[in-house]
Amino acid sequence: MTRPRAVALLVAVLALAGCGAGDDRPETMSKARFVAEGDVVCAGLTDRFARAGATDPQTPAEIEQSADVLADLYGDLRKGLQDITLPTDPAERRGAAAYLSAVRRTDPALARLRSSAQRFVAVAGGNDPRELTQAGNAVRAALDAFRAAQAQAERRALDYGFDYCGNLS
Repeated sequence: MTRPRAVALLVAVLALAGCGAGDDRPETMSKARFVAEGDVVCAGLTDRFARAGATDPQTPAEIEQSADVLADLYGDLRKGLQDITLPTDPAERRGAAAYLSAVRRTDPALARLRSSAQRFVAVAGGNDPRELTQAGNAVRAALDAFRAAQAQAERRALDYGFDYCGNLS
């Protein structure tokens, strides 16, 4: 089954599950429904993540732009996930909350990546090779920290049962 077709099927199932209720929010939320709704959010971002990962930024300006795109993508991911009701069962709720927490833990790394990329752009026009090297190393370190946080979030997603949310990178 193709991804667009799978997403359409998920949306249809979720829409049918809500029929007959006056409110979109269920009184009880199952893990399966939480995963399905989360995967709809992630599936909607899959193409943007793929486009962002398709380029290898070479210049300081491209590196800064790439950092901004990643931060925007993860912001959209957080916003989409925050509106989903957590599962009712306490054990299922803990797993869902652990995934959401792991997604939020990408924020500091992304902020560091953005600021180090901005600094890299600022020093790129100068004549101090030492400062340029330090700025470039700061970008690399920030990118490594982000990738580690991203991998942790995706690992939590896969462990919990997500498909799309566990395969965004």
